[in-house]
Amino acid sequence: MVYKKIANEEGNYKDVNEVRYDVLEAHEAWTPQGKNVGWDEYPDMATALAAYGLTYDPVGEL
Repeated sequence: MVYKKIANEEGNYKDVNEVRYDVLEAHEAWTPQGKNVGWDEYPDMATALAAYGLTYDPVGEL
């Protein structure tokens, strides 16, 4: 699987600096630069989140 984090004030994931992100997941991503360019390959979402230093913390939930 390939993953990409995108800054988003309403994102469900945050880093240690409280910056929020969405994390996209795909089998493959075709970009203008080629297959999977700009995406990171990890075996699963948990590994991707750990590599990105993100934790799940949805906006609006206690």
